[in-house]
Amino acid sequence: MKKIRNTHRLRTSAPTGPATARAEARGIAWLLLAVLCTSAQAVDAGRLFRYRDERGVMHIGTNLPAGQVQAGYEVLDSRSLKLLNVIPPAPSAEQLSRQAAERRTAAVAEAANSRAEQARQRDIAEQRNRDRMLLETYADESELVRLRDTKLESLDLILHTVDNTIVHLRRNLAQMDATAQEHIAAGRQSPASLVQGRARTAADLASQELAAERTRAERLAVRARFDADLDRYRRLTGTLKTAGS
Repeated sequence: MKKIRNTHRLRTSAPTGPATARAEARGIAWLLLAVLCTSAQAVDAGRLFRYRDERGVMHIGTNLPAGQVQAGYEVLDSRSLKLLNVIPPAPSAEQLSRQAAERRTAAVAEAANSRAEQARQRDIAEQRNRDRMLLETYADESELVRLRDTKLESLDLILHTVDNTIVHLRRNLAQMDATAQEHIAAGRQSPASLVQGRARTAADLASQELAAERTRAERLAVRARFDADLDRYRRLTGTLKTAGS
């Protein structure tokens, strides 16, 4: 009894044109018919494999040669020749590398979006708490304005005191420098007490100038915060006046 071949070569070269394609189609039809008629094993198995080798030649058989899984193939029903599944070629090393890079980029973007969403939710929660505090603390906006003015006046008083201290320290420092110049003109060294006193005065002056800078910054922040609270309070209570109203 003649042995049944389980793999059938359909053509010897890759398709190059319409005539070649028609010839290949006829060849495929005849060979598929031969497969159906002669391959009892394929019928029993219930499926066939269709693939092209490295030369572009199409094959249909009950088994896949070694390495063909990586190159991709199709699965056909052995009775109806209906296409059951298409197994694409395995990705190349370059494709795998690109896919890995794309997954990393997507993961970074997803993490950034997650952080942004968390920050947005925190802002919403903080705003709700701020709104509740405004409505529970102030009976009307005049109380808020009065508290703002009181805090600003307190900061102005502190700043006025610091500025006066700065003027005094600068005056003392200038007098110490003039005394030091007199000693130099007379060919004498400045006394140690003068040198040490000038160093302390210069340090105090630097400290007071820094305090003045911080107080001015705090004053600006307090005004901005109260102005924002006042605007929000008016919106919450419906007392915000629009332009021209």
